[in-house]
Amino acid sequence: MEVWDIHNHILFGVDDGAHSLNQALRMLDIAYEEGIRNIILTPHSHPRFKKANVARFREAYRELEAEVKKRYEGLRLYLGCEVYYGDRTLEKLKEGSAIPMADSRYVLLEFDTYDPIEKLKKAVTEMLSNKYKPILAHIERYDCLLDDPNEVDSLIDMGAYIQINAGSVMGNSGLGIKRYTRKLLKEQKVHFIGTDAHKDDRRTPHISKCVRYVGKKYGADYADRIFMKNPQAIINNQEIEETL
Repeated sequence: MEVWDIHNHILFGVDDGAHSLNQALRMLDIAYEEGIRNIILTPHSHPRFKKANVARFREAYRELEAEVKKRYEGLRLYLGCEVYYGDRTLEKLKEGSAIPMADSRYVLLEFDTYDPIEKLKKAVTEMLSNKYKPILAHIERYDCLLDDPNEVDSLIDMGAYIQINAGSVMGNSGLGIKRYTRKLLKEQKVHFIGTDAHKDDRRTPHISKCVRYVGKKYGADYADRIFMKNPQAIINNQEIEETL
C-alpha cells in the first residue's frame, strides 16, 4: 500500500508547522521512514497566520519539491491548504486566495473547537452548493461532535467527508478521544486519516502504527480505502466510489 498523508504542516515558513526547509526535510525523513509516499501539503489558510498566503505557499512548495526530487525516491508532493471556515471562505476559494486540495474540488475545512454544529452544516451546504467537496479536518476536536456523535452521521449524509488524526487513534490526545475515533472507525464513518504533523520533535508525521492497527482491527480493505484509495480520488478529482 502506498500510504498517503492528506493533512500536515510540513510546508515551511508559512504557519505553525515547519519553520525552515531543514526542519521540513527532517519531517519528510520521518514520513518516508513511516512508509508515506504521497503527501498533500496543507498549510493553514487562517487570518492569524500573516504569512499564510498562496504566493508564499507556492514558493515554499517549489523549493521543497526540488529538494524532494534529489533526496527521496518515489515521494510525491501536492499542494493544498487547511482552510479555516469563515464568512469569506467561499470568496477566497473562488478568487484563489485559498486553495483546494491538489487542484481538485476537495477542500479541507477547519473550525474552532467550540463552533456550533450549525456552523459546520452551513459550511458543508455552502461548499456543496458551489461544487466543492468538503473534508472536515480532525473532527475529534469539535465539541459539538464530541457531545453528540450522531451529528457525524448528519454531516456524512449531507455530503461531507470525515478526517481524523492518526495520533488521536493511537491515544496521543487522551483515552476519551482514542475511544471516540476508534468508534468512528468501527462504524466506518472515517474517510481519511492524516498525521496533522507540525514538527520533527513533537506532533511528528508518524502513521505506520495507525495503518497497521486499522488494517488488523477493521480490515485490510477499509485501511486501503482510508490510506490510499480515497486520497487518490482527491488527486484524480473523482468521487469517492465506496461510500461509508
